[in-house]
Amino acid sequence: MKVGIIMLIGFAVSNYRSFYQKQTISFLASKVARHKEHVTEIGNRKILKSSLIFGANAGGKTNLIRAINFSRNIILEGLDSVNLSKKHFRIERDAYNQPGVFEYRMMVGEKEYSYGIVISYAKAEVISEWLVRIEKSGREVEIFNRIVDESGKSNVTTEIKSGSKLEKMRMEIYLEDFGENISDVFRKKSILSDIAQRGNGKEGIFEEITSVYEWFNQIIVLFPSTRYEGINELAANSHRRKFFSTKLLNYDTGICKVDSKKEEMNFDKILEGVPREEAEKIKVIVSNQTSKHPVTMRINEQIFDLRKDENGNIIYNKIVMDHGNAEEQFEYQDESDGTKRLFDLIPLLADNCNGRVILIDEIDRSLHTNLTRRFVSDFYQMANNRNVQLITTTHDSHLLDLDLLRQDEIWFVERQPDHSSRMYSLDDFKQRYDKKIDKEYLIGRYGAIPLLSPDFDMEE
Repeated sequence: MKVGIIMLIGFAVSNYRSFYQKQTISFLASKVARHKEHVTEIGNRKILKSSLIFGANAGGKTNLIRAINFSRNIILEGLDSVNLSKKHFRIERDAYNQPGVFEYRMMVGEKEYSYGIVISYAKAEVISEWLVRIEKSGREVEIFNRIVDESGKSNVTTEIKSGSKLEKMRMEIYLEDFGENISDVFRKKSILSDIAQRGNGKEGIFEEITSVYEWFNQIIVLFPSTRYEGINELAANSHRRKFFSTKLLNYDTGICKVDSKKEEMNFDKILEGVPREEAEKIKVIVSNQTSKHPVTMRINEQIFDLRKDENGNIIYNKIVMDHGNAEEQFEYQDESDGTKRLFDLIPLLADNCNGRVILIDEIDRSLHTNLTRRFVSDFYQMANNRNVQLITTTHDSHLLDLDLLRQDEIWFVERQPDHSSRMYSLDDFKQRYDKKIDKEYLIGRYGAIPLLSPDFDMEE
């Protein structure tokens, strides 16, 4: 199901990793006049297309991205899909017995919703969940509200009264599964995912619930160690290879062209280093699947589009890079860490990211500061007249430039004396647009920097 417009208006979290007391980040535009192209207007909402989050090491920046990814996985796949161990605020002795709370405010299509999920780390179950539609008048309509009391009794309510008789009856049946006689399996699931998967949401309230579920499903999350799966299309897609070639040339990587090379599959060479039993399983799977259709896969940092030729041989298109000598081409694993990082980021500039929320942890990892800035600029160019949103953490203070960003797009995460994390916006400081905020930041004007002790010699 294609949702269309999806935008994050705000997110709040408490008792997750370094976030103890409730911390909130907002993507609603303030009255800043500059860079109006960085704002999407939907109904009576003006929503920022980006937010860049700055802070010292161990301040909690990554934990914000983790919190969204962690809660999204619970929402989509249930508590059994995540590791709850040590995810609470461990500095506070009793935090393990306190709930973890994750709250979202979002636009889905033309409608605004509030969704929240609350989990118990100690009991490993969902203890509260709600989905509320916010009408343009400001009135809130409770689609469902799930509460588990201290005795473990579960109760679900809804204000939805419209729709056909059959729709009402189905809704009552689905919600009843999360009611007083809830099973252990349903205690670990979200109502949102259960109804979306069982409800066949083609109309009415089921279409509405499914669209919110798909909102979460369409979020893109990139950590430094993860790879954007869109890169797998390169080996077989000439249009995408041309797009990459242009970007990599513009980014001065030394790559003149991204190409594709046909080769017969040599399993022994390609799977070198893979445990024997696992390698044999891969061979069987590939052989069976390529008999039916092409298969795209990544093995040892190499990307392959596998298929069988007319003689039954398994062949593949392998990505190769031309650095100025077409007869001596480079493979993906030969490239620098920075170039590999670009292979993960460049797909985010393609048209198919329209209508997506993109979260990147450490966008500047392995990239020169000028290259990071160019990528952010390219994002804004791509996002012009599109509903796409970029939320990223970074250490690169050179991005703190009001010629590049709006004041309300800049957020800080700072470690507090109790080791919890606090989030706040540059817009709180009411800085003028001509202020050199990168220098102000480095001297501590806005906090969220390392507090380094002076050098000293230890006595023997």
